[in-house]
Amino acid sequence: MRVITDTADGLLAAAAHYLEELLAARDFSGAVKYYEANRRQLETAGSALAGRILRLVARAHLALASYPTALRLARMAQAIHSEHGDTLELAETFLTVAEVLRDSGELKQAEKAFRDAESIFRRNDCAEGQSRALNLLAGLYFRQNDYRNSLTVLMEAIGLAKRLDDRKKLAYMMGNIGRIQTFLGEFAEAKKHLEINLTLSEELGQTLEAARAALSLGYVQMQEGDFAGAETTFQKAAAGLRRVESPRDQVILRTYLGELYYRSERAAEAAEMLESALAAAEAIGRETTLTGRVLRHLAEASLRVGHDRVAARYAARALAILAKTGEMVEQGAVLKVQAILAERGGRIAEARELFVKALDTLHQSGVRFEKAEALVAAGQSAAFDPRKRLTCLFRAEEYFRRGGMQRRLEEIDRLLAGTDRLRPGDAPGAAARTSEVEFLTANEQIKRFKQQLSYVAKSDLPVLLTGETGVGKDHMARYFHAICRPDGPFVAVNCASIPETLLESELFGYAKGAFTGADRDKEGLFVTANGGVLYLDEIGDMPPTLQAKLLGVLESRRVVPVGSTKEVPLDIRLVVATNRDLQAMVERGLFRRDLYYRISGITFHLPPLRDRKEDIPLLLRHFLQNCRRLAESPLPADVIHRFVEYAWPGNVRELNNKVKRLEVMAELAAEGDLSELAHAVFGDPGRDQRSSLFEQVERFERQMLIEALLATGGNKSEAARILGIHEATVRTKLKRYGISLEGGALN
Repeated sequence: MRVITDTADGLLAAAAHYLEELLAARDFSGAVKYYEANRRQLETAGSALAGRILRLVARAHLALASYPTALRLARMAQAIHSEHGDTLELAETFLTVAEVLRDSGELKQAEKAFRDAESIFRRNDCAEGQSRALNLLAGLYFRQNDYRNSLTVLMEAIGLAKRLDDRKKLAYMMGNIGRIQTFLGEFAEAKKHLEINLTLSEELGQTLEAARAALSLGYVQMQEGDFAGAETTFQKAAAGLRRVESPRDQVILRTYLGELYYRSERAAEAAEMLESALAAAEAIGRETTLTGRVLRHLAEASLRVGHDRVAARYAARALAILAKTGEMVEQGAVLKVQAILAERGGRIAEARELFVKALDTLHQSGVRFEKAEALVAAGQSAAFDPRKRLTCLFRAEEYFRRGGMQRRLEEIDRLLAGTDRLRPGDAPGAAARTSEVEFLTANEQIKRFKQQLSYVAKSDLPVLLTGETGVGKDHMARYFHAICRPDGPFVAVNCASIPETLLESELFGYAKGAFTGADRDKEGLFVTANGGVLYLDEIGDMPPTLQAKLLGVLESRRVVPVGSTKEVPLDIRLVVATNRDLQAMVERGLFRRDLYYRISGITFHLPPLRDRKEDIPLLLRHFLQNCRRLAESPLPADVIHRFVEYAWPGNVRELNNKVKRLEVMAELAAEGDLSELAHAVFGDPGRDQRSSLFEQVERFERQMLIEALLATGGNKSEAARILGIHEATVRTKLKRYGISLEGGALN
């Protein structure tokens, strides 16, 4: 054991270096012992080096979950660095304070400390420190279930990592992106990023980060139903955690293993593992989210084996803790358990109330997977009528489809097969109409959705279609009309193409004398669509004032024309579409949350054509049937290959246009070689490169900036507030992306 015998700066520097070596070796206990052996000299020394030593020891206590001691030492270091004006050391100390506050549950104070650290790093042009602070802040938002803010901050941090060419930080950020995508239910994408996170961490020798990557990856595999793969991955995490000290991660590992065991019908192993996790969690803190999460899983495990009274006790205790910490995801999961227990006890009204409360809590949290789990439970509950159960299962299916969770989709199929479905009848002319507007596809996702629509047709759920321009949203809306209300009108409205000043009167109609020029009553498009389908395209471009009125119409099923007091009852089915991310717009205050909930009854994302290449030959054949010159003889194989391998940025619409162009050129050159004509249509093949992660990030950042500035009328300070970044950062990014605000318009 080294002992300090002099407080000279040289010896203090040696002491600091030795502590850094101990922390790098993850010998946190050794660091604490070394400090305690020299405590008197270090705490009485007033130099900046003494502050650095206190910060390092605080980090050792943080790793050992000794939060009060860690915070006391970090505050002492903060005071010393403030006195000496050592700005970068002060920023590092703010980070330590923030991490201690975060892990001890003081999240608001932690956020401020992270922001203070980032601000100091930025003012001192320390990109590495700034990137680290932003990454940690993103993690804090993640813990608070604020996933959109987390992504916003993370995108800024990734830009700095790109500038620094820092593979270590990139690994961390890939892990954080993967974890956010996990909670959003985007499992396929999450796995990609977590696998990169794991590979990079192992290559860089980052044992703890690799173990955490394995924990997260195993969790995704478990939720997908790959229990064998998950157990293998968890064992890899366990091997890593045996080499480092991390009490919190040990609790998470045991909790995940406990969940894996009870979900794979290994009840005794589950109980043993979760009891062990509970003891370890309580050693860190009895009233923490960590403890509440373990108690939730103990309730789930007890519920599965029929120990309802035990489950009720665990659930009540978990909910009491989680209500104090404000952790909404786990609260929602516990409420789901309590709803099932109430139903088992014959308390149907209570069960219904608890299910509704659980779903509302989980909806607010933004965590799609846990909400899908609650929807599956509600979809099997006698607390709801058959129509409501069907709706719940459809919505769960949508979440699982987004996540690419094939095994869970198969589970939903089995549940749907056993429900009392409201099957659509054979309306007069339905078969003929459906044939006329058939949505041609070989894509399994789309085929599944078409099957789903046949059951939705007799419900009153709205249908929300998302996807890039040209993917076929309009055609899918017409297909729904053909199977839903083939004898009623189909009224399509493009919310982006009608001026804001006219949109209200077009949609809702107006009474004579309502405004200058209104010399007669006019029936609005809502009324025109009575008995049929109203299709609102580009709903994301609807002005906020009209969003509020639309919500009122949808809830009341009545419309009041402009300038009138007379209500007109409505009997319509609603289909809406957009190429924008409505959920992200909701989080940024650009689209009404309550309207989004109202229109997203059945949501489906139509994949771009580049992601469903199996559809290209089918669509190509269909479009060629209308081309006299090209229909006479089959296309050469190399031409078909060009069509299949092309990236199709304009999707199906572009495919149709290229076929038409090829037809025109073939007519003009009767003896022309179709291979040469195809070359003229497509140009040089080039390379179909997918955008890099950084390019995607930059496009995302640019779009977020534009939307925030549009929402605030160009106010950069308010835009910064919405985005959760500094105004200086907004100004920097405006310059980087060449976005100008001249004349009040975005260019």
